[in-house]
Formats: sequence, C-alpha cells, structure tokens
Amino acid sequence: MKANVVSISTLILLVTASLMLTACGTIQAGIETATPIADTESLVETQTPDEIVIQPSEEPTVVEVRQEQMVAGWRGHVVSMPEGGQFDDAVILSPEGTGQFGITGADAGIEANIVELRDKEEPGKYAHFWGTLICDVPDYNGCQLVVTRLRFGAIATDPEPVEGWEGKIISGTFNMGLSNVLVLAGRFPMWFSMDSNDETMKSQLDSLRDTEAIIRVWGELMTGIPDVNGSRIQVARIEILEEGSVVAPPATEIVPDLTEGWETYINQDYGYQFRHPANATITEFGVVGFSSDELPEEMSAEEYMAQLQAQYGNSLCVQVEYALGYLMISAPPNQDFRYYTCGRTGVGVGEIENKVEVVMIGGHTYEANGFEFIGKDETLPEHNETFVLTLEDGTRIEYGARPLVEATYEDYLMKGKGMLLQILATYETIE
Repeated sequence: MKANVVSISTLILLVTASLMLTACGTIQAGIETATPIADTESLVETQTPDEIVIQPSEEPTVVEVRQEQMVAGWRGHVVSMPEGGQFDDAVILSPEGTGQFGITGADAGIEANIVELRDKEEPGKYAHFWGTLICDVPDYNGCQLVVTRLRFGAIATDPEPVEGWEGKIISGTFNMGLSNVLVLAGRFPMWFSMDSNDETMKSQLDSLRDTEAIIRVWGELMTGIPDVNGSRIQVARIEILEEGSVVAPPATEIVPDLTEGWETYINQDYGYQFRHPANATITEFGVVGFSSDELPEEMSAEEYMAQLQAQYGNSLCVQVEYALGYLMISAPPNQDFRYYTCGRTGVGVGEIENKVEVVMIGGHTYEANGFEFIGKDETLPEHNETFVLTLEDGTRIEYGARPLVEATYEDYLMKGKGMLLQILATYETIE
C-alpha cells in the first residue's frame, strides 16, 4: 500500500527577519488551476519529489504547495499497477479520458473496499468516490485521491448539497433521451447529469447546452441512479460567469433514436404507452376475481364478473417479459390487486435486503422501493430482486428478475435490468 498524503499545511518561509509569505488556499469542488494532466491513454508512472529544497536567495522565493480538491460523487474504476512497480493501484475516471491518478483509503476499511474493486469486471466494476484529491505528490500521475466514502451497485445515495460548482453544459444521452450534462471546470472534467423540477430552470439548462457558456450551479447531487455517469444534479440556481460563444443546436439534431426498431404498446383503456424491443413478450390480463363483500345483492357472481370484465376490459394488468427481467403495470382500479394479482406474491426462504433506487419515467425521476432476495445459491429463483413504485395517478409498476434456473443474479444485472430501465423510461401517459 502506498503511503497516504497528509492534507495541505501552510508553508512559511523566513527569508528575512521581517518578511513572511503564505501559500494559496484550497480549491473548491470542481474548480482547479493545476497544470494539464498527463496522457490518460497509457499508464505511465510519474513521481513528484516529496521534499522541496529551498536554495538561499537574496529575493523572496515563492514555493508551490500541494493542491487539494474536494471530490464528491466522482465515478470511475480501480486498476492494479504492474507488480514490482512503485504504486499498487489507480482510479480511472468515467467517461474515458477524464483523468486517472493514485487512490488510497482514509482508513483500513475503505482501503479494503478499494482493493476489492481492483480490476473488477461488470457488474460492479464502477464506483462513486468521495474524499480529497491531492496533487503534486508522489503517486501515480502526480495526484492521489484519499477516499473517505465510496458506493457501488444500484443503491441511490441521499441528496447532498452542490454549492457553486463551476463548468459548462454539454449534451449527453441516457435511456433513449437527451440529458444535460455538467462538465466540471479544471484538470479533471468530471460529468454529472443535470435536471430540475422547475420548468423555467429546465429551459435555461437547454438554452445553455453546447454553447460553451461557463456557469456556476447550486442544487442537490444524487448518485447511484440510472442516468449519465450514474449521477444527477437537481438544479436550484445557475449563475452565468461567461456567455456562450455559439448557439445551442436543436435537440433533434443531436439526439440519436436509441429505440430504433422498437415497437410501441398502447393501452387505450388506461391511457398510457411505452416502447419495447420487438422480441419482448407482452401479456394482458383482465378481471379474474373479486372480493365477496362487494357482490351486489341483486346480482349473481357470474353476472357481476361479466359486468366487471366489461367495465375494466382486458388490459387491467400488462406484463412485459424480456431477457431475464419482467415489468408489470397495474391500472388504478386494480389497487391492492383487487381484481388481478399483478405482481410478485412470495420469495421463498432466505435473506431479504431492502433497497431504494431512483428510476427515470417519461423524463421525470421516481423512487422505487424493493428488495434483494438472497437464498441458497446464485440462480435467479434463489437470488433475485423486485422493485415497486406508484405514479401520481395510482398506476402501480413493478419490475425485477424472472425466476429462471438457467441464469444467475449477476446475469440479470448484466443482461436484463438495464433493458428494463430503458423500457420503463419510455412510459408516458396519453389522452
């Protein structure tokens, strides 16, 4: 393990009995004026001497000190350095080309988590990191990230404040849609998706996209969610530091249709539609039963069943099956599975780990509550997950892993879940 680098201390040089120089202060999140990064396409070790030798001079000497930068929710993956080398690991930021540098844990537990992430493949290859980045130090590419917190997997973090982060907005895509992406200013241009619940603010984000305008942004950061780089800033305020030099292009010119070849399912009875791959299986269900306490006195069970079926139609519950995952949409009249069991009813014997994740539906974010079930082995009947959310109109949506014995939970995460989230993102109401 490499030696940790301590935080910045002010270097005081006594050049004369009456002259004192102080070093510059720390750097705020996303703002840095360090020298350009080394070539990020190859892993070439560089080292900065840990000691600074000061030569006597008749003139006051200004000595550059190590620079610190706060890191919050930066995404990347950890790689091992060659055996026998000076450094043992490094983190490579996402997207490719953003930067790479040494990494170490602030304590033994975090260091163990970092070691576990070394050279890991999907799923679970990428993680988000928090801590302090210190440059002009003896570590890979001259910088070291001292990690105080990290997260990996599909678990959303609690919102945390974004205060005056500086950068520019570019266009990105996720789940077949356009995203506004903040690219942080400075040596390491980390990406964060941007959105707002305020329509005026959303319009301002759109107008600044791809114009090269320099901005500062305030709001809240969420990570571990399905969006660009696994994170999103919910924007509350923007300050324009430098007007853009170009006009933002129309969205239709820069957003590819990632659902090309997909089909559209339309539910006229309950006013919604979504897109899905052509080889997905769509199954509709109507009323199959009712509670005896709602049977009218003047009607037989058969007569009431026929009335319910005519009233609610054959698409009260819609099931989508694709690859290793499923998606079930239950219309508001079927609340609490009143007429059809439109979802999972049991999991078996094993451990239940409750989870919450943020999903995108029709351009808006929702929290889905669910659980991971861990049984006796890794096949999907014994290791799977289920998530549920309810829309404003009472529509219940459930998604998760299908109980297929020929596949594992990791197979589902790699080959099924991403597509479920993409299908879900296309859901929208219609009149």
